[in-house]
Order: sequence, then structure tokens, then C-alpha cells
Amino acid sequence: MWTAGYYKLIGYIFMEILVTLDVLKQYKGEKVVKFPPDTLVTKEARMYAVKQGMELYVGERKVYDSDYSNGISSVRAVISVIGEDRVGIIAGISDVLARANVNILDITQTAIEGLFTMIMVVDIADSKISFDELKNQLSCRGEELSVRVDAQREEVFHFMHRI
Repeated sequence: MWTAGYYKLIGYIFMEILVTLDVLKQYKGEKVVKFPPDTLVTKEARMYAVKQGMELYVGERKVYDSDYSNGISSVRAVISVIGEDRVGIIAGISDVLARANVNILDITQTAIEGLFTMIMVVDIADSKISFDELKNQLSCRGEELSVRVDAQREEVFHFMHRI
């Protein structure tokens, strides 16, 4: 019997569960927390568990350290930018990333009939600032540029876009 999390049955398909820091904080004080197989535990949640002395299990597999991520890198992020096309969008977003020491690994952008979209995959391993601060700075620069900027850790992005 699982002590945390749950299966969602839709027809015969079991959906995966994402355990974030906020979810894990609900189990503060517990020494052992178990989740169903195929559960994805974010890096922040794994780090919190270590600090709280919690033992995490995904199925029967113990999560031994903060590096457990179901094989998905936790040092990359996906950044999306959407808005009306104008001069300086790529430069403005790239400036925030460069100042934070975040490397752009891949970038694609397009402008169609005055609408601008861009997706970047970035390496945040050597960032000088926290991921939350990076998201805040990107959001602020997006407001200055009149575009919407979203950033997600790669592991969360993959989890949210599974079918």
C-alpha cells in the first residue's frame, strides 16, 4: 500500500505523478514516504528530503540521493517566449542569461505575421543565481519587452508534456 501519492486510472492507463517541493512539504516529519512506480521527484523535492532525513521510495526503489531524476537531466531548463515581434527580444533575453552565466544549448525562433515565438534549452548548472531568481529576472525582462517569458526545469517540462 502506498503511503503517499495515488494512481489515476483513465480507462486502463495509469498516469505518472510529479512530486514537487510543495507536495513533499506536506509530509514533513515523516521518515519514510512512498510513491507509486514511475513517479517523478523533482530535484528540489529530493534535496528537501535529504535535509529533512526522509527516505523516499518510488515503487519499491529507494531514492538514495538528490541526483535521482528518473534519468532526466535536472541541470537544463526550457524557456519559452511569446509576444508581438519587435527588435531586441532575443538580445534582451540572452542578456539576462549571459549575466547569470546560463549557457544557451539550443534555440529556435520564428516570427509569423507579427507574432514572435522562441524556445530555448539552456544549461543552468553553472548559474550564478537560483533558478527562481532566474525565472524572476526573465519575467521582468519579458515585461520590459512586452512578451511573456516562461521557464521550467527540463524534468518538469518533460513530465508535463507526456501523453
